[in-house]
Amino acid sequence: MDVPTVIQSRVHRCCRRILLAALILSSAGCFRGGRPEPRRYPISGTVTLDGRPFREGKVQFVTVSQGLIDVFPVRDGRFSGKAAAGERRVEFYVIKEVPYAESGQMPMPGEVTPATVKLQVLPPHLNTESTFSATVAPAEKNEFSFDLVTKSPTGDGAT
Repeated sequence: MDVPTVIQSRVHRCCRRILLAALILSSAGCFRGGRPEPRRYPISGTVTLDGRPFREGKVQFVTVSQGLIDVFPVRDGRFSGKAAAGERRVEFYVIKEVPYAESGQMPMPGEVTPATVKLQVLPPHLNTESTFSATVAPAEKNEFSFDLVTKSPTGDGAT
């Protein structure tokens, strides 16, 4: 056997071993962190923003320690779906498309700027810094009501 054929044969055996190991690990759940998907339970609720029904946006039920996020669309102040059980931080988002010139973003040198960009328009105290919470329970009626105020409770003038 010449040298290129020996090397080629070793490479093929090595590739087969790697593929077999990947198949075994993926079937054992190692690529998903080894955790099974949690059971999810029906939830529903209402959201108001400054005293009026939250027209359109998203509500997220987050468990930071486990990396769980359940996202539900909000339409006319109502949402529903299924969420994992436990104490969850609740975050609210509204994404709006605005002209790039009004976005406050600065283009990089030589960058072609789009006509519009999508921006999250609610203040951080309603999403990334939210103190809203909800406990989703397996044997409970999981109905929640959230009354949001755009002005930050700390008085920082967020709108």
